[in-house]
Amino acid sequence: MFRLPLSLAAAGLLGAASLAAAPSLDIRTTTTPPKIDGLISPGEWDGAAHSDAFRQIKPLENGAPSERTEFWITYDADTVYVAVRCHDSAGPAGIRASSMQHDLDNDGDDITRIVFDTFHRENDGYYFALLAGGGKIEGLIQNIDQPNPEWDAIWQGKTSIDAGGWSAEFAIPVKSLAFDPRIDTWGFNIARAVRRKQEAMRWSGFARNKLTTSLPDLGTLRGIAGLRQGRGIDFKPFASLTRHSAPEFDEKKSDFKPGFDLVWHVTPSLAATFTVNTDFADAEVDERQINLGRFSLFFPEKRSFFTQDASLFTFGGIGDEAAKPFFSRRIGLADDGTKVDLLGGVKLTGRTGPLTLGLLDVQTDAHAAVDSRNLLVARAAVQVLGESSVGLIATNGDSRTNQSNRSLGFDFNYLNSHLAGGKTFEAHTFAVGTDSALAGGRDTDLGFSVRYPNEPFGFVVEGQRIGARYDPALGFVPRTGIYESFNLLTYTWRPENSFLNQATLNAQAFWTFDLAGRLVSEDHDLPALELTTTTGDRWQVQHTRTRERLDEPFEITPGVVIPVGNYTWDRNQISYNSSRSLPVSVGFLVRDQGFFTGQRRDYRASAEWRATKRIFVGASWQLQQVRLPQGDFDVRLATAKLIYTQSPDLQFSLLGQFDNLSNSLGVNFRVKWIVQPGNEIFLVVNQGYDTTGLRLRPAGTDTSVKGTWTFRF
Repeated sequence: MFRLPLSLAAAGLLGAASLAAAPSLDIRTTTTPPKIDGLISPGEWDGAAHSDAFRQIKPLENGAPSERTEFWITYDADTVYVAVRCHDSAGPAGIRASSMQHDLDNDGDDITRIVFDTFHRENDGYYFALLAGGGKIEGLIQNIDQPNPEWDAIWQGKTSIDAGGWSAEFAIPVKSLAFDPRIDTWGFNIARAVRRKQEAMRWSGFARNKLTTSLPDLGTLRGIAGLRQGRGIDFKPFASLTRHSAPEFDEKKSDFKPGFDLVWHVTPSLAATFTVNTDFADAEVDERQINLGRFSLFFPEKRSFFTQDASLFTFGGIGDEAAKPFFSRRIGLADDGTKVDLLGGVKLTGRTGPLTLGLLDVQTDAHAAVDSRNLLVARAAVQVLGESSVGLIATNGDSRTNQSNRSLGFDFNYLNSHLAGGKTFEAHTFAVGTDSALAGGRDTDLGFSVRYPNEPFGFVVEGQRIGARYDPALGFVPRTGIYESFNLLTYTWRPENSFLNQATLNAQAFWTFDLAGRLVSEDHDLPALELTTTTGDRWQVQHTRTRERLDEPFEITPGVVIPVGNYTWDRNQISYNSSRSLPVSVGFLVRDQGFFTGQRRDYRASAEWRATKRIFVGASWQLQQVRLPQGDFDVRLATAKLIYTQSPDLQFSLLGQFDNLSNSLGVNFRVKWIVQPGNEIFLVVNQGYDTTGLRLRPAGTDTSVKGTWTFRF
């Protein structure tokens, strides 16, 4: 393995790689699989590989843990088994176990997390976690170390608490993982957090600036052989029945929608998915956002059909809210959020040798004035230079119109995570071209980023040019016709005293120019200070200077128009969030700033109450007061949530969201019942209310029942 040589100017900064050898375990098969009940019974894990060689990550880097942790790991042809014993000198009173919810890492519960790199190539992988209260978490790892929590898998996990601490047992079916059967060594790590002490520890990778999901820092499991993929076929039939009611139009109708997904593992590492009449009735609702700016807001993808293989479609190291050539929410959702049915499609995702593939081709139903459309996304990347990759992406089709749209992009992603002292350096560059009939022709998006995400010093330098006619119909781009430059410098200090755990200074500068080179906006943060206490409380103080140039009037809200001009103002902000390790946590933000021709003040407050590990109550409130010569207005946004978790497999949730701009209250009631892993039943009720005139008038109701079953062959 060799690495890209750096320039002489960077060589003095980065140094040579020098890290201690990662730990490894030789594991053996078992003929008597353990019972997954959260109890590590005597003799149950005899013969499994065992280790208690953990080191502290936080607050003391590479220090001795204050509590002992040990784990066992074994496997058979169908399943990988892991048991973790989290000893605790304080007994049950010291263990934070407030949640049984699925996919909720609340930063307040004791947790143990395991990580697998099944291809042992340090590029993408999986993680699974159990909260002390029994909540299950799983996700993908993409771009070397970035967790994607939207992925769901079939697996089992149980926990128990006793006088000496708590225990967790995992059973991960190999059919839930992609792997190369020719490789007998997997990357592996395991981590634990003791929340009351704000202490984290790991089995491998002790650098504090690295995530547990950092694949280059994993240890290894050796001796994995004989895994049985079966015929490699998952048949997943589903059906939903939805009742629509619109009182305003006196309309009622019902939709019955059956369909299925058929997943065929062409090889253990390459899967083809065929979908017919794809349904998203079970997807969680979006959290409301209020947009007082001129450009599009970003909403994350929550539909499992797209999140399952999302890591294989990432491109150029581009973050969530930046312009990107592919954004899956452009498929199956209109610009106003209206659902567009998928009649069918095919995905081919996985790896073959050093090549990573992602192919998505779907046929959408007709909607509004748009005909049924075929939409194609193809992504391929090959691993080079050890941890780096080079790839292509292409899209075809436009879900917004009946016109043509194509894009083609190239990216190179360099990573070196083995610098002296455990430091990391990464660099990305990309070029994307689009040919859009709607935008009137061809244009490009060109960009690069250089990142040094380390302690005590770290930095980010990014630049991007987005052409005026750049239009990725299946991507996301908030603003075109610009040059952007983003620069960030950080310094982190860990005083290791009895009160303060971490202090971080952030100085950043963000410039935007039009294609003629004129400055059109800028944001400069004087060093923002963020403090984290030893109890987990966080404070932040920030001052920002902002400039905006308007070349045309901007209607910020109906009837309030900002005139053409150059505007400069200052923003001061303070925020606080208490630790979630206690039953009640609170947060607030106060921001005072100029705003175009006038002033603006923002207030935010939130509170969470974890009454028991079954009951969660949360509420948040936002007020934005805008005072302008053109008109004054207030924006209010309120959210309330109640979750009752009968067990990790049965959850009831109630979400209410209100904002005064739309004068609407949205209520979402959702029941998720996991009959057994892979077999799920959902009940979802979405009720809207018109609150004009301080009255609640029903504005529409959608009630859906959906069942999904999985048959593995």
